[in-house]
Amino acid sequence: KKEKIFEKFYSANNQIVDSKRSLGLGLALCKSIINAHGGTISVSDHKPHGALFCFTLPETKIHLEASLLDNQ
Repeated sequence: KKEKIFEKFYSANNQIVDSKRSLGLGLALCKSIINAHGGTISVSDHKPHGALFCFTLPETKIHLEASLLDNQ
């Protein structure tokens, strides 16, 4: 069940909170962006407080040309 929460339009519960209902897109969007950057996202139970979400992204080194650095 935990991995299903990353699917589009999935709702863990259908309760209406403060007159607003989730579309179930937030975590799917997070997973899509993180995966596109070569990372991972996971969830684990954190009772009694809810859930703990963790993500990793690979380290990327950026090389700037000296002319770009001089313009700053």
